[in-house]
Amino acid sequence: MTIRIGVYDFFAHLIGGSFLLAFLLYVLQKLLPLPVNIANLSSSQVLILGTIAYVLGYVETPLGSIWYRFWVPKDVYQKTVSKLNQEMAGMGVNLEIMDWYTLVAFIKRHSIDMAQDVEQYNAISIMLRSTSLGFLLFSGVFGIEFLFSSRLLGFIILSFICLFLSIVLIKEVVKYHTYFFRSIYQSLVALILKPEQISEKIQGKSIVSHEPPMHEK
Repeated sequence: MTIRIGVYDFFAHLIGGSFLLAFLLYVLQKLLPLPVNIANLSSSQVLILGTIAYVLGYVETPLGSIWYRFWVPKDVYQKTVSKLNQEMAGMGVNLEIMDWYTLVAFIKRHSIDMAQDVEQYNAISIMLRSTSLGFLLFSGVFGIEFLFSSRLLGFIILSFICLFLSIVLIKEVVKYHTYFFRSIYQSLVALILKPEQISEKIQGKSIVSHEPPMHEK
């Protein structure tokens, strides 16, 4: 049996898991100083940490989903489909809301390249969502450091910077999730659309001509 891991999926979970790993190492270092110098890690140690980060990426994904729910509109999927129906009204297309995973599987069955173009938006949203959660965790850590440890102004500044970056990134997640839903239906339409369904405005007389080509004498 062959195990297939997409490039986008790999880096989405690796980067997100790296933030969670860094957070855990930071907390452990505070509670129990670790006899490890991160600046002098060997290649094997880096590989082990990378593997742990990738696995932690799958742990952080559901946690990031909880954080994401506070920002995403509940009807974002429905609104995306409705807007696409308005944009494609001239093509005689009437899209209906379906399970997006099933639609991606349908696209993948007909075109792997097209499916990869679609899935990259979902992978980017997962990566940004996990990164946003990572910044949120560090914002809390730096805030706790300021309140209960050193009272250094730098910690509260870092806390606000991380919080700001977390909010910026989670808003980007909403945008890329919308791109993901749009690309699913746009790819689906591209697969099943007949040439005559494309309006003259889009097709253009200068692009498509039904007259036979004229040969020079």
